[in-house]
Amino acid sequence: MIPTGAQAVPCAVTDTMIKASQAWVDHGTDQAANNWSNAGFHVGNLARVRTTGISNHKTWPWVQANSYLLPIDPANPFAPDAQATGEPYLDVAFFHPEPEVLQPLRDNLRAQVADGENHWTQPDALNMALPSFTRIALADNDKAMLDYSFKSYQALKARTFNEFTGLWSLNVQTNGWAVQGLAKAVLALPADHPYRAEYARTLARSLKTLKLLQRHDGFWGATGKDSAATAMITYAIAAGINAGVLDKATYLPQVRKGWQALLTAFDADGLLGWTAARNSWKPASAGDSAGFAVGSFLVAGQQIVPLTPGC
Repeated sequence: MIPTGAQAVPCAVTDTMIKASQAWVDHGTDQAANNWSNAGFHVGNLARVRTTGISNHKTWPWVQANSYLLPIDPANPFAPDAQATGEPYLDVAFFHPEPEVLQPLRDNLRAQVADGENHWTQPDALNMALPSFTRIALADNDKAMLDYSFKSYQALKARTFNEFTGLWSLNVQTNGWAVQGLAKAVLALPADHPYRAEYARTLARSLKTLKLLQRHDGFWGATGKDSAATAMITYAIAAGINAGVLDKATYLPQVRKGWQALLTAFDADGLLGWTAARNSWKPASAGDSAGFAVGSFLVAGQQIVPLTPGC
């Protein structure tokens, strides 16, 4: 959930968010592409704008350059990766509510509901697609769309979630994608909605295990420290606390430890490093950075602000 008003009081968290987003703008690679990684950055960039009140005027030009379109593969028109681009469109619509901004996203999601088949094969679909399905369905009062995405979640969960371990995968970043998406859905849905209760229960179950998998240095990672997985899980825990899903006293230490770990992952230019490739088992290095990791860092910061005295 994006706060309705800008954060008025600067603090260390918001200062770092501004520096991190600007460093990616200044030094990041392949920023023009309409893809899921850049979409992740722009979700975070707009979270930074809404939290700090300071814009770098980068997301709206990117959206306009995309002509509001999703990067659809005709051979797989309902791929969650392509739908990830819809999430920053939803966020930018707060500032630019012109109907055309969301029409291609609406058309694609409605077509998928009409198709009726399940297209979510991997846990990262919960971050790439579930937030957009949930938010468009709520905005349009579209029960069929909300039901479809919940059924897709149920089918994915039945195939890939281990209720005993609380894990979606043995790869920690894959779990990060899942809990980040579930947390976004929990924040979007009304507190009394039955689907929210199920998403929240699964989110809490996953985070109960992931809490135990945090490294001694505060990072999470499959084969070493991974700033992407760490940012995703830190975000999910902080969002869970803010949503009343997680006990603050129990989980806030993990949020603080994860955030402090992330602060050690920046290079001299302010670029976030130690980013493992998506769902990869290859260890990350200090020079590895990616837009999606910066975006997850920024949305984590947005959720940490209300948990930080003085912010």
